[in-house]
Amino acid sequence: METIKELTERVGGLSNPSKMPGFSYGIPAVDCVVGSMLRKVEGSTCSKCYALKGMYVFVKNVKKAQAKRLAILLRDMDAWADAMIALIGRKLKNREKVFRWHDSGDIQSRAHLEAIVRIAHALPDVSFWLPTREYGIVRSYVRQSGSFPDNLTVRVSAPMIGGTIEPIPSTVASTVGTGTGYACPAYTQGGECGHCRACWKKSVKSVDYPLH
Repeated sequence: METIKELTERVGGLSNPSKMPGFSYGIPAVDCVVGSMLRKVEGSTCSKCYALKGMYVFVKNVKKAQAKRLAILLRDMDAWADAMIALIGRKLKNREKVFRWHDSGDIQSRAHLEAIVRIAHALPDVSFWLPTREYGIVRSYVRQSGSFPDNLTVRVSAPMIGGTIEPIPSTVASTVGTGTGYACPAYTQGGECGHCRACWKKSVKSVDYPLH
């Protein structure tokens, strides 16, 4: 059996955002497919992307780790998924079993999304949250496969500040600054999730975040 250290090396490590209850997996935000286009659109939710500010861009170790993770997953997604299944299972053995995909970055392709689905199927006791703006990839998957695993909450993000998103079957939504839906409480409690797990719950159809 591989050690946690060996598995960590195989995937490039996990992110551990301070505001969140569990681990995440961050890749470079500059490599977002839809996000790279939305960043150029005034008033879009990507035009002030938090993952292109602060430690995400100014701390060399963070940038290096994100780039390494992206290179690993693009090189061999099957091997990456196998290692992620083993590593997440081991890392969450004695912790709350919640995991967020991409505190920085987004899914890169249909194959990437399918690998994430495979990981969720292999770890049914872990609640996964996948925020994404890759609308075409998600629609393509749903058209062919019908739905996502019960433990994988795909939360599709509205493209514009103050705007909404057309519903996609088997997904839920998030918005920025609409004043509707479930209001994210993190920014009233020191920037942390605290006891809130709304983003991981399919029963919460829309989460509204303040602009940050």
